[in-house]
Amino acid sequence: MDNMKMRIAAAVLSVVFAGSYISCVVRSELDTYIAKEKEDISVEESDKSIEHITTVTTTAPKETEITKGKESTGVTTNSDVTTVATSVTTITGTSAETSTSATTVSATSSVTTTTAITTTTVQTTTVTTTATTAEQTTIPVVTEPPVVSLGYDYSSPVPQSSVYGDDYFEKCAFLGDSHINGLGGYEIVDKKRVFAKNGISLAHINENIDISSVASIAPENVYIMMGTNGVMWTDKDTMIEMYEEFVLSLKKSLPSANIYIMGIPPVTAERESRADVASGKYLNSDINSYNSKLLDMASRNNWYYLDVCPGIKDSNGHLSSSTDGVHMSKNLYSTFKEYILNHVVE
Repeated sequence: MDNMKMRIAAAVLSVVFAGSYISCVVRSELDTYIAKEKEDISVEESDKSIEHITTVTTTAPKETEITKGKESTGVTTNSDVTTVATSVTTITGTSAETSTSATTVSATSSVTTTTAITTTTVQTTTVTTTATTAEQTTIPVVTEPPVVSLGYDYSSPVPQSSVYGDDYFEKCAFLGDSHINGLGGYEIVDKKRVFAKNGISLAHINENIDISSVASIAPENVYIMMGTNGVMWTDKDTMIEMYEEFVLSLKKSLPSANIYIMGIPPVTAERESRADVASGKYLNSDINSYNSKLLDMASRNNWYYLDVCPGIKDSNGHLSSSTDGVHMSKNLYSTFKEYILNHVVE
């Protein structure tokens, strides 16, 4: 009986030991299988891994220096800098480690940086991915802004210019009173180009100057001096109205001609000291006021205003040389001529 019990106990223990052994074998095999599966999955995922990089667009005025073919791409400039994080994944065995490098990008214009996987190297269970950087640069075309011309300032007298020769007068016509007549009388200008009469006023200009005769010589430049006869006894605004009406009529016959409105000369101190207008009194203050209105008239019509007074007056503002206190002397006409020739609109 005791012997039987011992046999049964031995059989039970054998079954228990066998079950434990089988359990260990099965668990070991299962663990090996699971580890293998994890390894295969890790390798498969590593083969599919790519670097993740952010596309960056930046603008900077400096040149870009780029080093390629490394896990970390360095870009260095002295201008505005943008940093792009690049992830590179390294897998060893069943574990994965991720390291992050910094990519710095800057360019002379808009720069787009993209990354592509080029090689995959597998040694045992270690997989490392390496990327190169491809850069595409667009350089904008820089154009200069258009130059804007401000044009001629008609509100100011004609400024000093290059000195022109006497042949310049061959393109001109001179209209006016006795001051202009002196240009022909002293043979400074060809008389065929002088249309003037002594003693005429603006009230009678159309009766004494024939516009069609002026147009017949086709002048490129027309110089007009009128107003001495009347400045002391005629309303200045009325004089300007008559003057403007005459020049506008002239422009209809000579639409492309340049019009030079000339200020009238000052008088001598002796003329200013006379008792009254009846005795031949003139005041330079009245002459200056009239000349100022001539400038306004020229400005609103885009005509040139030639202020001749600076060339023929003395330090006190009086006519520097005269035959009668009103008209220029022959010597002063030479100065007058030179002043015209170095005050030409170019």
